[in-house]
Parts: sequence; structure tokens; C-alpha cells
Amino acid sequence: MDISGLRAFCAVCRDGSISAAALRLGYSQSALSRQIAGLEAELKTALLERHARGVRPTPAGEALHDHAVLILRRLERAERDVAASRTHAITRLHVGAVPSVAAGLLPSALTAFAAEHPHVRVAFAEDVTPKLLPRLLDGDLDVAVITDYPPGVPAHDGVAMTHLADDDLFCLLPSDHPLVGRDTVDLAELADDTWVEDYAGAASVLTAACARAGFAPRIDIECGSWLGKQAFVAAGHGVALAPGLLVPSLRPDLVVRPLVDPPVRNVYVALRTGQVPESARDFVDALAACAAS
Repeated sequence: MDISGLRAFCAVCRDGSISAAALRLGYSQSALSRQIAGLEAELKTALLERHARGVRPTPAGEALHDHAVLILRRLERAERDVAASRTHAITRLHVGAVPSVAAGLLPSALTAFAAEHPHVRVAFAEDVTPKLLPRLLDGDLDVAVITDYPPGVPAHDGVAMTHLADDDLFCLLPSDHPLVGRDTVDLAELADDTWVEDYAGAASVLTAACARAGFAPRIDIECGSWLGKQAFVAAGHGVALAPGLLVPSLRPDLVVRPLVDPPVRNVYVALRTGQVPESARDFVDALAACAAS
């Protein structure tokens, strides 16, 4: 497919109008229409349909648009990387991670990486594991750091995963909790407490861990974020579990205690199989070194 035709098609989809897209791209309306017609002839299907306020993609057009956006994005990145390789200009590396890893591991990994790669700028994105892996496959990310927290690690062809760390879970207590004087806490001792959770995956880990300890947790507060989770516990409204990687960044008015026989989550780093940027492999090495220290 002709790249200029794909660009024209994406512009029309974005603007919802051939004339508006032509004006923004600096084409005549007839020239842009010819590019779209050529793309439709090549694919042997209609890509746009008219409606009262302009045009919109047909079902075939919607399918093409999803791919075209990724193709053009990858092409733009390729052009930037090639230009940078000639001039030693700044290049970019795109790293995605689950929020707890982003807070607990990425800053130290970036420190180590940046010392050896001053011409690489790293852009970070936070998301949950099931959304990070498709973004990695689509080329939107170069590296993804994920966990097996429920719903687990989805299977994807074209992704190579390396185990990065085992991450014990800790309990978070308000400062006036009866167990704050303990060096470690048995989960069964929290059977009568109220629990605070932030999302369904973490709640299922809590429920499974408590079941092994012989009780069902009473989750009275679902707050939707780590900031909220910490705030409710600190204010005395319940207790919670926290991944070990997050412990150094927790608010200081919480009491953190190790658990006897703690639940453990696995942390993985994922790359696309085949050819990946050398800087991506070097960032993985920095992550592994920081996780091991």
C-alpha cells in the first residue's frame, strides 16, 4: 500500500471530512480524493461512506485505520531513529510498566541506564499487564515490565518474557493498630479487620491469601487508586496489602510489616521477539541489575 494514501486516509478519518483534511495537508480536494480512490482500488473495497456531516470509515475502513495508525507511527519512529544514527541526536526508548513497578524500580533503572546512554531519552507509560502487552506488540512500547497479578500474564505470540524478580507482599497498618509492635504479622491475625482495596486483581490476590489463612476478608472500601488506598489505611479505616517494590515510596504515616509466609507475585520484563533496539536490551539489563541489588 502507498504510504501517502495511508496518510491521506488517516487524515480524513481524523477530520471526518475530505475538504478539511485536504486543507490541513495542503492538498487540493480532488488530489486527496484521488489518493483515497487509489487506496480503495488497491484494496478492492470502499473505505469511506458519506453522511450528513461529512464522511466516516466503513467497517473495512475502520479495520484499515487501526493498522494504518500503527504503521505510520512506526514509520515516523524509524525515520527519527535513522536520522539520529547519522547525527548522534537524541533517540527515544518507550517503556511501559505496571504502576507499582514504575514507582519502585524504574527510577533506579533509569539512573543506571542514563549513565551509559546519554543520547537516549526514555518515555514511560503506566498501565495494567493485559493492556501493556498489546501495546508492546503494536510497537507503541519497546519494553514492558509486567506482573502475574490476576488476571495473570496473557499468552501472546511474538513476546519473549524474562523473570525479573519475586515480589513479596507486605501488610499496611494504621499507626494505632494493635499489631504495629510486631516485627512480622500472621495474616490470620487480621481476620477481624476491615480491608481496603484498589482494584479487582489485587482483591482476588487478597481473597486467595486470606483463604489459605482460614478466613474471608471483609473488603469494605474499594478506592480505585494507590493514593486512595494509602490514605484510607493511614486514616484508620482498614488495613491493606502492598507489593514490596512499592514499600520505599509509601507515605510515612503508614506502618509496614512483613507477613509470615507472604503471598508473592512474579515480575517479568517483556520484549518483542526478533529484532529490537539495542537500547531496549540495555534497559532490560539495567532493570535486572537493579532488581537483583
